[in-house]
Amino acid sequence: MSLLPFEPLTQVGLKWLSMKVAFLLAITSAKRVGELQALSVAETCLRWNPDGSGVVLWPNVAFLPKVLSRTHLNQPIRLARFDSPSEEGRSELLCPVRALRAYIAATAGIRQSEQLFVCHGGPNRGCALSKQRLSHWVVDAITHAYGASGRPPPSGVRCHSTRSIATSWAALRGVPLEAICAAASWATPGTFTRFYRINVADHCPMAAVLRPSSADSKE
Repeated sequence: MSLLPFEPLTQVGLKWLSMKVAFLLAITSAKRVGELQALSVAETCLRWNPDGSGVVLWPNVAFLPKVLSRTHLNQPIRLARFDSPSEEGRSELLCPVRALRAYIAATAGIRQSEQLFVCHGGPNRGCALSKQRLSHWVVDAITHAYGASGRPPPSGVRCHSTRSIATSWAALRGVPLEAICAAASWATPGTFTRFYRINVADHCPMAAVLRPSSADSKE
């Protein structure tokens, strides 16, 4: 069973690793693309748990979120390592902490910016990535993952779609609405209920497209 193009992490090219990390951070954090682009590898903005159980990321200090309030400024993203067992180790393959560690190591030698996401090729290799390119990475990851599984990609998919998917699944699993709004940087619950909440009960989560299997499975 092929794990390409996203696995194994130690053998895939930086292009595919970059896409996978962008997608996993988008789907697990429910953040806007601007918030993801503002993340930094500076020592003050990236802290690994000593026991390897997770990581905390902060945006660079100059970043201003869309919702300007004390509760939304300089808010961290906390990611936990996936430890729960699953068929064929799929949980590990979707672990954002594992992928992020591999990405930071892979970009260390080319990095010309402390911004987390940097260009993986071309004349700007190692330079800070734009929001537009980061959005394309997420969409490309989804499209290629569906293709590798022998399935057509969903129509009209956008980077922003990950916010609806992530928060709707969180709500279905019983995560309090206040916690969902805090994670997604929404000022009021109405933003989620009116514009983002979708029926995911009868659909596979978008994260499933990165599983190594060919089986069916507004701002």
